[in-house]
Amino acid sequence: MKKYLILLSLFLFITTLKSLAQYSGVFYVAGDLDKFYPVIFQDLSWGNNKATEFEVGRSNVHTDASWRGSLIAKFRVHTTNYGHGSNFIDADIRQFSPYSGPMIGGWTDGTSSNGDQVVIIWFKGGTNHYYFNSPVNITPVVYDGVQNALPYQETNGPARSYKTGVDLYVNPNGLSGGGTAFFNGGGISYFGSNVGIGTYNPGNYQLAVAGNVHAQAVNVDMTGWSDFVFEPSYKLTSLADVKNYIDQNHHLPDVPSEEQVKKDGIDFGQMNSKLLKKIEELTLYLIDQNKYMLKQNKQILRLQKEVKQLKTEHHNSK
Repeated sequence: MKKYLILLSLFLFITTLKSLAQYSGVFYVAGDLDKFYPVIFQDLSWGNNKATEFEVGRSNVHTDASWRGSLIAKFRVHTTNYGHGSNFIDADIRQFSPYSGPMIGGWTDGTSSNGDQVVIIWFKGGTNHYYFNSPVNITPVVYDGVQNALPYQETNGPARSYKTGVDLYVNPNGLSGGGTAFFNGGGISYFGSNVGIGTYNPGNYQLAVAGNVHAQAVNVDMTGWSDFVFEPSYKLTSLADVKNYIDQNHHLPDVPSEEQVKKDGIDFGQMNSKLLKKIEELTLYLIDQNKYMLKQNKQILRLQKEVKQLKTEHHNSK
């Protein structure tokens, strides 16, 4: 019994060591510095019913050449292997390359039409060295036209050559997920930088949405409003001057033209303020017109009374 327990403990110890084992190595990518070349990684954990994880990095920014670039990237992958599904490629990339640009150009599942259990990741060339480690003994295979001829030919699939730029789905400095995200906590979710929905380029907007937005309410902070129109000091433009402006410019004063709107869009808050200003000005015009009409009505009534009186006098004089 004691011997059995010793053997069991030894087996569990060896199993634990195997599960904690890390395999490491280095590969380099030749070719041109302004291109990204396909490197093949095996999904060796596929048969064990779990995702394959590996890291690729180069901590020293001067590796291979001055300011060539640093990189710390982690990949978690599971290939489809000809229709088995549950496939994804998740990446977490941190890099600093001020002169030569990003180090990773993209990735794809290389098994849409085969069971080869591989993913393809494009790395920057120029004889850059990359250091990798993984719990499984992966062996990266580089297709840079030097170590292996280009293109890499997927079995029953497309030929994969070099890239000349970074694919849009690649987050160059953070997480790139292959699925959707649900955050079910009741706390605050914070985004410290610009966010794009349906667009990879939010520009200078903190939130850019390429598509329709549905909301139950929208609250816009304003620095001012248009009620100054009702101040006694406000000078209302004459209707004749408004007409001349419209004839020349084909839009209302202080309102952007169609060309401007097509080019720059509209600021929701500012546009509502401008429209309110026009409504308030229109209200003042109506008030003035109403005053004029009341004055005219009085004159008409007075004239009607005078006409009636003249008719009466004329009739009585006969």
